Amino acid sequence: MTIKPLIWGGALGALTMTLPALADTLFNGDVIQGKPVITRLDVDSLEPGKQHEFYFRVAGQNNAGQHYYLPVSVLKGEAPGNKVMLVAGVHANEMNPYLTVHKVKERLAGEALKGTVTIVHQFNIPGLIANVREFVPSGPVKVNENLNRQANTEDTKTSGQRYSHSIWNDLLKHNADYAIDMHTANPTTFPLFAYTDYSIPEVKEMTRLFGVDVAFSSQSQTTVDGAYSGIGVPAFTLEIGSRDVYEPELVERAVDGTLNFLRHIQLIEGEVVQPELPVETEHWEDVRAEFGGFVVPKVKLLDKVKKGELMFVQYDAFGHEVKQYHSPADGVVVQIIQNPMAESGSQLGSLVY
Repeated sequence: MTIKPLIWGGALGALTMTLPALADTLFNGDVIQGKPVITRLDVDSLEPGKQHEFYFRVAGQNNAGQHYYLPVSVLKGEAPGNKVMLVAGVHANEMNPYLTVHKVKERLAGEALKGTVTIVHQFNIPGLIANVREFVPSGPVKVNENLNRQANTEDTKTSGQRYSHSIWNDLLKHNADYAIDMHTANPTTFPLFAYTDYSIPEVKEMTRLFGVDVAFSSQSQTTVDGAYSGIGVPAFTLEIGSRDVYEPELVERAVDGTLNFLRHIQLIEGEVVQPELPVETEHWEDVRAEFGGFVVPKVKLLDKVKKGELMFVQYDAFGHEVKQYHSPADGVVVQIIQNPMAESGSQLGSLVY
């Protein structure tokens, strides 16, 4: 199948044409570990033919009166072209995305870029410091926030909302023609998986170039990819395995998919590979625990199961079997519990069909 270069048209395309451009990249004069600090990024204002490294200072301060700083790389080619945004660490304890963007940057060294690749290496700094998924406030009221449910918020009541608002408006919003937001499953495990919006033809084509195992078509307005789609920028969420660990095979596949896409939009030279089509679906079923205890999976990722097939067995504190969990439908296994301990209501796994 031949995939043509992406052309974003229609009403959403018109919308992006009317968005005001940022005036300039704003430097506040600070330097951290040899890197200049910026409070606003406009990649068009940067010198071409260079690799730029900054700390982006997020608006708002923690309870010690200090700011949070995001490491950002901008790889800008000599020639003009598309602008691509790669985001890692919205959910902070998901390690594979960090390693993926590092390796993409390494592989792009020495390439003659026609356009710009911006990498947000670490999005959720408070969560990363705490080694948890969510944004963690520093104040005495500890109500963690899921930054991937408020990516484009205009609210600035909570510290997490202020954090999200600053990143979206001063770092992400105006600096991409395409965007990939990288995650992992949490707390289960994924194959190479995409949350994507197949109702948008450009996003469907983009997703297929990554060689994912499964593409689940869904729509969102508050995730990073949904926020971009809302302003006419093709984007999707790439899920790369499991949290807290480094899985080199999946990371390498994610790197290869990213580079394949960059070739497709002619940001770098090289032959575009047409991967095997993934399992493509919009039907999803979770399997959840009815009791507390220890769970043993009887299936593996990407297994094809029939309705009624055994998926999990659960044991109580004395080692007695208390429950067998069977597939609710014919489908493909896409998530499996990692930690064998489960309480009532815990997600044990998922399948698509």
